Amino acid sequence: MARKNRNTRSIPPIIKLHNLEKRFAAREIVLEIGVNPANPKQKETRIRRQCSYDKLLNRCLITQKQRDCLDRFVILCEQSVGMTKNIYATIDNLFHNKQMYGRDFEPTFRQSRAFEKLFKIRNMLGVFNSDIIVMLAIGNMSCQEIGKRLNIEKHKLYGNINSACIRLEEIMENDIGKIYYPPI
Repeated sequence: MARKNRNTRSIPPIIKLHNLEKRFAAREIVLEIGVNPANPKQKETRIRRQCSYDKLLNRCLITQKQRDCLDRFVILCEQSVGMTKNIYATIDNLFHNKQMYGRDFEPTFRQSRAFEKLFKIRNMLGVFNSDIIVMLAIGNMSCQEIGKRLNIEKHKLYGNINSACIRLEEIMENDIGKIYYPPI
């Protein structure tokens, strides 16, 4: 009698529907069961990207509040630049399509507010902690990749990541806490 391989995971139908088998097998995405906002009695399955700071939360290296602060930081970065990673392509498109967007390019009020918050956060965090937060939240780098980039051994790196996340939480709660953040 043939023995089943226990290492293989069954692929849910929602993953097959969206052709995400490779990303699911590589554990880049995860399934999350949540409440449907339209009908609170009904539950729905959602696909979510697996973040590096989610792994730190699972290992109890950071708290849920710190994870939420990292999410807010990512939202601020998306508000300041937009969904694209290449700001120059966006500005270039605006200049070439003057009939559609007008002659003068200026950032929106939301973008300028987000940039202002990001500059405050960076100044309060310091360069080293800011680099760690950016690598963790925006770069979605694992602890090993961050350690190689900064040339820090593992035990010191966990302490540095923890202190950077604690400092980010303090900044978000106290200094920039009065500023409205969109719901996560």
